[in-house]
Amino acid sequence: MTTTQYLDDAIAVAEKILLEETHLAPSGPRHRDRSRLAACVKNVRRPDPADKYQQLRAGQLIHLAKLLSALGMKTLSLSVADMTLRHMETVEADREVYAASVWNELGALLAEHGDMERARLVLCRALSRAERGCHVPERGRILANLGAVSLRRGDVGDAGFWADKALEEMDARPGDDPDARLTADWVRLEVARASAGADRDLGRISDTLQKFDRSAEHSIALKGGDHPAAIAARRALATAKFEAAAAGHDVELSERQLSELEIVRLNASAFLGATHRETIVAQAALAVAEFEAASGGSGSLLRRQRAVTLLEAAEEMAVEALGREHAQTLAIREALAHLRVAMAQTEGYPFVIEHMYMPGENAERNGAKLDAIETEQSMLSLIAHGGSSYFLSETDRFRSAIIGALERRVTFRVIISSPWNNLASSTPIPREPPEDARLLDLVDAVKESSYYRESFLPVINAYLELKERYPEFIELKLARIDLSGSILLTSDLGFFEPYITTDPEGRTRRGPRVFEVKFLKDSAYYADSAAQFQRLWELSSTWKQFQAGEDPAQDALRVAWRHWPTVT
Repeated sequence: MTTTQYLDDAIAVAEKILLEETHLAPSGPRHRDRSRLAACVKNVRRPDPADKYQQLRAGQLIHLAKLLSALGMKTLSLSVADMTLRHMETVEADREVYAASVWNELGALLAEHGDMERARLVLCRALSRAERGCHVPERGRILANLGAVSLRRGDVGDAGFWADKALEEMDARPGDDPDARLTADWVRLEVARASAGADRDLGRISDTLQKFDRSAEHSIALKGGDHPAAIAARRALATAKFEAAAAGHDVELSERQLSELEIVRLNASAFLGATHRETIVAQAALAVAEFEAASGGSGSLLRRQRAVTLLEAAEEMAVEALGREHAQTLAIREALAHLRVAMAQTEGYPFVIEHMYMPGENAERNGAKLDAIETEQSMLSLIAHGGSSYFLSETDRFRSAIIGALERRVTFRVIISSPWNNLASSTPIPREPPEDARLLDLVDAVKESSYYRESFLPVINAYLELKERYPEFIELKLARIDLSGSILLTSDLGFFEPYITTDPEGRTRRGPRVFEVKFLKDSAYYADSAAQFQRLWELSSTWKQFQAGEDPAQDALRVAWRHWPTVT
């Protein structure tokens, strides 16, 4: 048999096996057919460089390599791809022979095998060839593939550039290429997600998510839900929606997207097989999302352990099915390393303090809190006795940053002390009858205090002003009990400062006497603080409720103070 005959025979056998295993669902693999296929492939040699059907031969070799990959025969597939690349480079040593579409198909095949560097070089050659042609509908596909390869190589900036160019190209040409558009929109979504880790541009994520959603639904409608590209699209969509919900602290939506990821994984396993690349990626995505969802929740340790076990299983399958050095395997192993580090911290040191700021480090403490406020894009929660550092312009420690956060549509929830809580009883009352007899009344003594006049009332006025400007994003409540310390929580970390005095006058503008601890979201301190805030939020009064109940609260304080035993 000639090389051409072996090639034709290998393609026919591969197509027959793939058809039977995909649609007829036999009880087990047909080993004899696969052995015959392997024998045919081993007899396939590089075509004659003088063959006048070079485009056809290269296309056949690429098609055979794709069939072998779909059958899970990765080594043979990569061998054929290597042979094809060497042949095409030899033929084109002194002339241009292959169309841009052929180079693009080969580049996409190399990327599927995780050989990103060679895939990038081949796709760049395809793009160069496309630029020289007068009719190059493949140009959008090539640009989209370059974006995907750049992304998988970790070149986020290049990935975004190529994806934008691909969409510009497709928008400028008649007709549409659903696969290329899906790839480009997916790359832009992944770039936005990567950027969110640095600058937290959640608005950009929302925009790219909507566009990817449309492309995914269109592609799924064309290909059917069991196609690998459709499953990949659903997985990427569910992952992005989960992250958006988690960033917005929408627990119900997060759990729904976790359920969607589980369905995607089960469908991938059922339609494509347990060792298919998309099944492995779906399981890895589910594991990482489960680990994130477990952070700080009830039963979080057990849930995190299950997530790590799930990702370990995905890593084993990736090594077996894709190879230890495959780009996807390396990505899973990197994710697993991060999860194991987080688990070690959770199990060994559940109450982890990231940093303790001592009195001599007030500038560093305030700088860290300022940075946390300025980078937050979702939520800020504050428990404080007075809150003047966050509301008053005269101190302006954090007021400007808070206004900046509100401008970014960050939700700011605040709980401060009611001046009529149990701590008011420690307000100094003169023992000798003063000239102003009102000061024998505890309520009036509180109203005359510097805390009430210089902190409480100005903070309330500042809050009401901000409430008028940002009604949807700021809410203040007043606690009926003494607050033992201040807590500031962002999406990723928290600060706790205990009050070292029961004197209300000494809790504002405290100077260098204080210390404060900073902890990350993975610390049990964060979970405890978030739970404490939520409980106190439910028990505290809104400003309108406080106003309506202020007179009864003052009367109750007077009665309690008059009947409180004193030492003589």
